[in-house]
Amino acid sequence: MPSFSRAFQQAGEIGREWVWWWRNTLTWSLPAIRRSRSWTALSRTLPPAARAAAAELATRFDLSRWTNACDAQGFRESLYVLDLLDRHAGPPCCSPPYLDIGCKNGCYLPGLQAWSNGPWDGVELDAHRRYWTLVTRRACGESVARCLPDCRYVAGNLLELNGSYGFISWFLPFLHEAPLRAWGLPARFLMPLALLEHAWALLAPGGRLFVVNQGEAEADRQARLFQKAGIRAQPLGRVESPLSPFQRPRFGWLADKS
Repeated sequence: MPSFSRAFQQAGEIGREWVWWWRNTLTWSLPAIRRSRSWTALSRTLPPAARAAAAELATRFDLSRWTNACDAQGFRESLYVLDLLDRHAGPPCCSPPYLDIGCKNGCYLPGLQAWSNGPWDGVELDAHRRYWTLVTRRACGESVARCLPDCRYVAGNLLELNGSYGFISWFLPFLHEAPLRAWGLPARFLMPLALLEHAWALLAPGGRLFVVNQGEAEADRQARLFQKAGIRAQPLGRVESPLSPFQRPRFGWLADKS
């Protein structure tokens, strides 16, 4: 049985490597078509309990570009990210640019930009993942970024990224193999310590790193990684928002680079 299990795992890994190769070879995409929606129309996509919180954020932040940048998913996630940063990260403490790691299809980039009122780079390893419409994450992310001043969607590996960033956000880093497999990614991309150390190297002196984990097991693993990397991070405990579209509990961290 153990040998059969290993053979099954190896076959699965070969399959993921094959799919990964094809996805990053056939990178062409149909254009992401994004239509403008009014604030009223976007607000109607929210649950009634979340609408008051969204309206309150709109009184304190400039969300005028969201009508061109957001679909329903991006609107909800941008509100959630903006609310989390507002509640837990404080105002930007260092000059731009800023970086978001693992930005998916860029859907919540408007929330990041509204919080900082500055330019962001969003980097995504699995940028060429394709939807049933034949549009890739990259095409969607670039479409969103074009709506926001000086923002960029970067398709690639964090370890290949250079530069200096005054603030870095990182929502749900891959810390265990199971989530990586669930997304169909090869196991070789599971390198949480190396990624954390490189992210820290990208952070400018005086900058701040904001990390959010999903579930207590990942938060415990994150604590050990911070310790191994020699990073003094402040645990925020459970981070919650009335605008969250997610079910599982999330836990946050802040680390300032002196």
